[in-house]
Amino acid sequence: MENKYIDELGEELNGISMDGFHDDEWGNVDEYGVWQALILSHKAIIQYDEQGFFDYVTYESEGEVEEAWSNMVKRNEELAG
Repeated sequence: MENKYIDELGEELNGISMDGFHDDEWGNVDEYGVWQALILSHKAIIQYDEQGFFDYVTYESEGEVEEAWSNMVKRNEELAG
């Protein structure tokens, strides 16, 4: 069976979010075409799009990931109207 995640970290981050252990989330695939989650323990932001594609970005510090998350949520809410 082919691994649908980018790598082991991607698979781990997916598991964390699916178990409900993410710190925050934004979006809805059906309504906005994207669902994103903040995982502070790994300093990461993950994303699923409407086609089921999974991606993530990690940051050097908790402060950096929190700033990126805040900016992303603000931008998404502005675009969502």
